[in-house]
Amino acid sequence: MSVYRSLFDIIGPVMIGPSSSHTAGAVRIGLVARSIFGRTLEEVRIVLFGSFAHTYQGHGTDLALISGLLGLPTSSEKIRQAYDLAAKANMRVIIETSEDPTEHANTVDLYLKSADHTLSLRGVSLGGGTIDITRINGFDIHLSAENPAIMFFYKDQPGIVTQVTGVLAKANINISTMEVSRKGKGELALMLIAIDGRIPTSVMEELGSIGHIDQVIALGALNIEPDLISDSEQKEEYSYDPQITGNY
Repeated sequence: MSVYRSLFDIIGPVMIGPSSSHTAGAVRIGLVARSIFGRTLEEVRIVLFGSFAHTYQGHGTDLALISGLLGLPTSSEKIRQAYDLAAKANMRVIIETSEDPTEHANTVDLYLKSADHTLSLRGVSLGGGTIDITRINGFDIHLSAENPAIMFFYKDQPGIVTQVTGVLAKANINISTMEVSRKGKGELALMLIAIDGRIPTSVMEELGSIGHIDQVIALGALNIEPDLISDSEQKEEYSYDPQITGNY
């Protein structure tokens, strides 16, 4: 008997482009990177691996990634204008390919840059529009964007995880999954917690006040994808806009 996690597993998402893996998944990787970065993006270096590298021009993978970074949904007709839109937004785009082996054929590394901030991220398109963010600033992690999540950058110290989970428990916020990755004992660490709902601003502030935590990013589920570059006065709320506390 076949088991499906979502409707995307059966029919795929509404999208522009010939392939859900190369187009819809790529847009979503860009959307996640945009939200985690949380600043005006001045430059992005896109490194494509495997199937992405070999077929990106025919499948429009580069257009899809750029569009996601600009905030476009998978269904937007403006995906075809991605390079022009990036130029209008003063976002420099560099495209590279690599023959280095990766665990999945549809893999991309993104290097985002602004005047005062950088972010590196590896994304994998799994098919049907589903994605997995497997690396953030050198930390191995798994972020699907299918559920709300909270991301913490902090100095590895005893008791940090206990304090964080205590704040969430006090606010009656249920944890569905948790991952912790660190550079080394007592060094910079990343904690990713998936939760069962949006996090109130007051809870974000309390989490951000915990000692040794540099930054807290709360991300909603990636389930509403409005056209953020639109001539329409009616714009949907973008559910993946991040709440960011602190500086990293």
